[in-house]
Amino acid sequence: MSPDTQVATPRPTPKYFTSHQVGDLLQVNPSSVVKWINDGLIYAFRTPGGHRRVAADEVVRFARHHGMPVPEELRGLAISQVLVVDDDPRFLSALARAFKPFDDEVSLRTVENGIDALLLVGEIRPDVLILDLRMPGLNGYDLLERLRDNAATRNIQVVVVTGEADEATAVKCKEMGAVACLVKPVKVQTLLDTIRDLRRTRLRVR
Repeated sequence: MSPDTQVATPRPTPKYFTSHQVGDLLQVNPSSVVKWINDGLIYAFRTPGGHRRVAADEVVRFARHHGMPVPEELRGLAISQVLVVDDDPRFLSALARAFKPFDDEVSLRTVENGIDALLLVGEIRPDVLILDLRMPGLNGYDLLERLRDNAATRNIQVVVVTGEADEATAVKCKEMGAVACLVKPVKVQTLLDTIRDLRRTRLRVR
């Protein structure tokens, strides 16, 4: 089956902001931003000239972590691009329906085989790949190996979802680059929590 035609949310170009600009983005006084930086709540680096700069993803991390609205121009950084690879169309359909209420933080794409997955990975470069192991043709292990051997894809966070509930499988998957191994049947909330945790890792939540 061909990949679905949903358009991935575009990502903004990486940016760095002054404390005054961060204040404008978060609609707070710049002095509050300076205090947060001094208290270690927001990470900022100094330029050779001594000026503080805050990365765009750090602004998103801080806003999410403290329950503040994510600035409109940075919304793309707040959404995790997630690709699910599984040969069970019923599972994929159920997952797509279950994640619909969370489309402000998860952009979900699905494919039913490893070949289509590789094509879509090259197109959208997902943040997270949710991967079934047992598939005809290019199986989950094969896909993990392809991703690991390619410098452009080896940093994609792969979550294996499998019916093989044994420690050896989990160890093998993690040795091949997976960041987590979940056992089927897996709850939607567990997947959502995992995606959120991985996003926090990407956005440097400490």
